[in-house]
Amino acid sequence: MGSAHRYPQNARLAWERLQRGWSHDELADQIKQSIRDRGDAETGLTGHTVRRWETGERWPEPRFRKHLVLVFGKPASELGLLTHEELSLRPVDDELCSVARRLLAMTADSGKGFSRELFLRGLVGVGLLPLVAPLEASADAADTLAYAAEAGSGADATSAASFAFITAQQRPLYWSAPPQALLDSTLAHTRLGIQLIRETRKGTTVRRDLAAALAESALLSARLAYFDLRRVDLAQRCFDTAQEASREANDHALIATVLAHASFVPGFEGDKIAAQPLLEAAHAHAQHGCGPLLRSWLHCVSAEVTAKTGDPAASLQHARQAEDALAADGIDPMWLDFYDASRLAGFTGNAQLVAGDHSAAAANLLKALDSLGPQAAKQRSVLLLDLALASAKEDAERSASLACEALDALQQDWYGTAFERLPRVCASLAGTPFASDLDDRMRAFRPSGD
Repeated sequence: MGSAHRYPQNARLAWERLQRGWSHDELADQIKQSIRDRGDAETGLTGHTVRRWETGERWPEPRFRKHLVLVFGKPASELGLLTHEELSLRPVDDELCSVARRLLAMTADSGKGFSRELFLRGLVGVGLLPLVAPLEASADAADTLAYAAEAGSGADATSAASFAFITAQQRPLYWSAPPQALLDSTLAHTRLGIQLIRETRKGTTVRRDLAAALAESALLSARLAYFDLRRVDLAQRCFDTAQEASREANDHALIATVLAHASFVPGFEGDKIAAQPLLEAAHAHAQHGCGPLLRSWLHCVSAEVTAKTGDPAASLQHARQAEDALAADGIDPMWLDFYDASRLAGFTGNAQLVAGDHSAAAANLLKALDSLGPQAAKQRSVLLLDLALASAKEDAERSASLACEALDALQQDWYGTAFERLPRVCASLAGTPFASDLDDRMRAFRPSGD
């Protein structure tokens, strides 16, 4: 059945509206007021039309696009108001150039037998191919993956290795690159991997290697979409791709990791029935040779999800099992860069917070904050807000100060999962002298941009 939506959903526009607490009707009123203020022709705009802009049923007319820019104080590109043709006119973005230069620099001392030329060939998969020319790369340097995709011939060993190498170089950028810019690149890479694997013969080593790299790429896209940008529908599609690819790769550690990540989606909605089978399957795969860090992380995920689904006793039990798992045997995969032993205190503190033991939670959350490395800005904002919640009852002033510190961190390094903790902190400070100021600051908060 065909879709009634002619255009892509405009999640950015919806997000900006929701950030300000406006209904569709209220945004329509804001636009009409902007029209009156500037002496433009009156309009019969309604909230129903605004809703259709967000769902993709309609595209805003030029006069409305102008006033959306004025109302939100943001450029059209950040509000999802430009067509692909209009976006193609955009000058090369300095931030993306920075990402591309960083990727290129990584090849200099890779020590893995990958030449600069081979890496450049793979840039098409990163979605940064338009930036290659300013970086002194020839057109021939990007032919390997592009030819495999266009010719429909699938991947050979060289292009599969190039695809996997690009995947590995994107991974550490999760901690430092702007989320939306990186998501654009990882999605392009994931889509290329899907196209390549469809054309690659089943049962071959090349296909299994490509499937593993595709699973990693899709998982990175899902993490960005879900945890950073809160684009749940997109994240779910990426998780589905990662599950299918990881199964084809027959990699138990990868399958367990994808399933556990996917459990966050229903888990954060309190849906235990949907989350529990994913967690059980993840732990089952972890029995097949997974290392201690991965097993510990799986219990941490279970601790957070069971806390969200209303079982604090099970959450605390998983936190204890996470610590015990660190003594297990086994080798952890190279791509496990999102967890180490120092992160355990943060998960434990969250479990204790949900269980109502705020004193113990605060101690563990402080321990976690003290152990964070320089690349853990996203986790820092989460821990600050959990600590603010744990401190609210005993020390409201300190709680508000921690929340403001978290907002400062989010201004520099946006992380949607952390920002969604703020309303609960605000609610915990209700009736204190600090509640109003924190509410005002939260409403006025604007991320520095992707």
